[in-house]
Amino acid sequence: MSIARKYNAAMLTGAWVGVALAVLLYFYEYSSINREAAERAKRKHVKKVELDGSERARLRNLFWFCLILPALCAGMGWILATMN
Repeated sequence: MSIARKYNAAMLTGAWVGVALAVLLYFYEYSSINREAAERAKRKHVKKVELDGSERARLRNLFWFCLILPALCAGMGWILATMN
């Protein structure tokens, strides 16, 4: 196997791991924020569940981090491949 293929395989593996982590992280955070919003709406006796500004900002910032995460993991895979 050539050196380029070794690095490409490591980067691709890192990118797929990053995608999986990003999806899991965003799903977990979205579900926990929705659960908190539903509990708050229930406490206030409100039928419609709405996210407040800080929760929307949290999800928006997490979304941008999740977009960058596969590239970071691909870079980490490349670094780990060069160490061998």
